[in-house]
Amino acid sequence: MKMQAVTIYSVRPAQGDRVGQGERAGRMTGVIVVRRKLPAVSRGKPLLDRSTRDRLLAEAAEGESDQALAEEYGLSEAQVRKLRHNHRHRLAELRQRAEEQAAEPGDVPPPLRLAFRTLGDRTAALRHGAFLLDGRPADLRRIVAAANRIRQAEGAAPIRYPGVLPLIERACR
Repeated sequence: MKMQAVTIYSVRPAQGDRVGQGERAGRMTGVIVVRRKLPAVSRGKPLLDRSTRDRLLAEAAEGESDQALAEEYGLSEAQVRKLRHNHRHRLAELRQRAEEQAAEPGDVPPPLRLAFRTLGDRTAALRHGAFLLDGRPADLRRIVAAANRIRQAEGAAPIRYPGVLPLIERACR
């Protein structure tokens, strides 16, 4: 164990002096204090390298659960929670950046671009994220489902989009 000795000096007033009177020097007394030096905190090896950690944080910012992230990256849920906590400011930045990008008009994700291209003039984009399919209001899942029916008839691979498969199955019954 590493120790460090520190000497602390204090001035004891000379006999007959009152504290604060005169400028006569008093007697110096020394007290030796021994302090234990604590070892430097070792953070050890990081759980993930920087690029993998950034990918995990990006997925966490998109709303992925701790359990799914733990399974995907080979960590425990507690480790994922700790990563979220330690990088909470970065997560907030990522979420804010994603919201700003989603608010920009004309920025359409690739699966939707492919669906719009497949359907051609059957779709139209309105303000504030609303869409028309064959002149009627439709959500993005219905647009992608309609594009997948056309692609299936042409023998092309379907467009993968969340929540579309149940719609196609219901339409085929």
